[in-house]
Amino acid sequence: MPTTAAASTMEHYSCAHCGLPVATPSLGKAPSTLDRQEIFCCHACRLVSAIVGNRQGEQGWHLFRLGIGALLAMNVMMISLLLYAGSVETQLIPLFRRILLVISIPAMLILIPPFLSGALREISSRRFCLDFLIALGSLSAFSLSAVNAVVGSGEVYFDTATMLPVLVTLGKFIEASMKRKASELLETLETLLPRTALRVTGEGIDEVALDALQPGDLVRVRPGERVAVDGTVVEGTSSIEEAPFTGEFLPRLCRKGDAVTAGTVNGQGTLLLRADRTGSQLLLHSIADMVQQAWRAPSQSERLAQKAAMLFLPAVLLVSVGALICWSFKGLPDQALLSALSVLVVACPCTMGIATPLATSLAVARAARAGIVVRGGSVMEGIAGTGTVFFDKTGTVTSGTPVLSEMELLDPLATRAELLGRLAALESASEHPLAAAVKAAAAACGVVPGAATQVELSVGCGISGTVTWKGVAARVWAGNASCADGDVGCEDLPGEGAVVFVGWDGRLRGRLHFADPLKDDAASSLDALHRLGLTSVLLSGDRFSSAQVAAKRLGIQRVEAPSPPKRKLELIAGSIAKGEKVAMVGDGVNDAPALAAAQTGIALGTGMELAQVAGNVVILSGRLSQIPWLIALSRRAGNIIRGNLALSFAYNAVALAAAAASLLHPLLAAVAMVVSSLTVLGNSLRIGAFPDPSALPARSRETASPQPKGVLPAMPLEEAPAARGRCAGAGGFPA
Repeated sequence: MPTTAAASTMEHYSCAHCGLPVATPSLGKAPSTLDRQEIFCCHACRLVSAIVGNRQGEQGWHLFRLGIGALLAMNVMMISLLLYAGSVETQLIPLFRRILLVISIPAMLILIPPFLSGALREISSRRFCLDFLIALGSLSAFSLSAVNAVVGSGEVYFDTATMLPVLVTLGKFIEASMKRKASELLETLETLLPRTALRVTGEGIDEVALDALQPGDLVRVRPGERVAVDGTVVEGTSSIEEAPFTGEFLPRLCRKGDAVTAGTVNGQGTLLLRADRTGSQLLLHSIADMVQQAWRAPSQSERLAQKAAMLFLPAVLLVSVGALICWSFKGLPDQALLSALSVLVVACPCTMGIATPLATSLAVARAARAGIVVRGGSVMEGIAGTGTVFFDKTGTVTSGTPVLSEMELLDPLATRAELLGRLAALESASEHPLAAAVKAAAAACGVVPGAATQVELSVGCGISGTVTWKGVAARVWAGNASCADGDVGCEDLPGEGAVVFVGWDGRLRGRLHFADPLKDDAASSLDALHRLGLTSVLLSGDRFSSAQVAAKRLGIQRVEAPSPPKRKLELIAGSIAKGEKVAMVGDGVNDAPALAAAQTGIALGTGMELAQVAGNVVILSGRLSQIPWLIALSRRAGNIIRGNLALSFAYNAVALAAAAASLLHPLLAAVAMVVSSLTVLGNSLRIGAFPDPSALPARSRETASPQPKGVLPAMPLEEAPAARGRCAGAGGFPA
């Protein structure tokens, strides 16, 4: 994956007509001399641009010119129909043919130049495409018809010569309009930002442009306004709508200290934000840049389709020449010409050229609309073939924040309140995650911590210090089994989570159990993956017994624990060596090596540092439920791509055979060619209607095991001694 610095120095190009990102163009010019008005993503955009222009001031004239050309071509068609129907007297036929010649000349001068310029460009680059075929067919029909009209013998095909570019142009107009819809995602993202923001300074509040904001500025966001910066709430409480970034349509309640993203919508409250990122560093711009990079990177299917299209044109020319020779040998020169023209017209390399890239681009855009950044068309196509998904445990399928799930009293003279109060006082000097869980449990149970002095930390063991609780001082220690010096009850226990032993005055007083609760959508997401036929593996650096308990709740059959980073790499490499398609799901930073090793690395997180996240897929919301949705989207895109390619090859095979056999008139061939392109386009656009991620059905109670909950406030702890217990109340310690 390119670094941020490298990516920032790369020159980015976009289609001058529809705005879609374009890979580095090869126009035979140095990059510094490229005119961006000459860069297009496809033949349709190039042709439409040549006809109507790119600049707003010239479009009216070009459209008027096109209308005149189409009107002349339709008049040619109407007069030709009179000749075909035999409605013109024999002595008047030469006059009508000369009238057709006079009308056709300005029509050709208006309609053919865009095709001629495209054909010359193709010849100079030693490749042939639709422009060359249309120009060759139309000019051949016009030249032969003009000679026959002047000489007064033979057939004329002015209708074919003029209507052919009209029909093709009409089809390409529709195609370019459809492709413009695919680029609307980037335009929509940019419109999410407000034009101005309220900057708060010591002198008051000023309304400034977004470019004037700098990291560290204070920004006021009023109810209903869009957030202008990626920042942190320093004052106020409100709900924030984040659907464009997370795919979650329910608003998120934000308080002081919570992070917010530029482009989201503030609810009913007023917020004061401190800007962390502004300008080009915004998450919104990072998403747009990644989607553009993904669109520029051709997938394997796109490369295959491009190679097929390059070989297709020479084959069409051979078939056309063969049809001309065969029918001429049979003494049917008029039919020979019609067959050759039909072959040139009916051939549609565009269906192969747009079958894959448009479908892939729309799938990437659809994922981005749901808050998922997929880095490349190859990645999107590869997701569909995933067979095994490796999950990191902590912070991925679990919340990553331990909670106190059980408290055992091992001394009949100790009370739960004293145990929790002394330990909370001791842990107030520690920043360990378990210390935070203890302090949260004490607060939830209404226990006031004592006062701790002479606190000492022992790496790999625990913490100790003098704690005064209700006027009584004692030397308290807390830690793992190795700190207890072999006291009874201090042996390692099987099961989930960490265990902390607590004692004072030389006696073991209690044992606390901590658990890392599963994410709310973990079980349903794993169940959805299993229904899709995927195998899941849980990787964890924790004890095997702890990981096994979590795996059982999730329905995961295979557990690999303890698995340090090196072991994770070995497991993923081993699965790939067996021919499996592997995906790794992790937090995007700590699991960077494993994410990079897997064919599909899915990083969960807020995405505030997208460029630094290791993983070719980033789920901004961090919701596991979007993983089965993404796999289903990739499979749908794959089915559409295969359907497009099958339709393209089948159409060209049948149409070329019918044209060579003189079963297809050139005008009907032109209509068939346009219809085939529009059919492929319409099929690809179905990806945009792929349903939004929805809540997956929860697993039944028979298959989903209960998971521990954190301590919840219920009632004051009893002072009476107890052999074992937890805070009473729902979700707390049972009495």
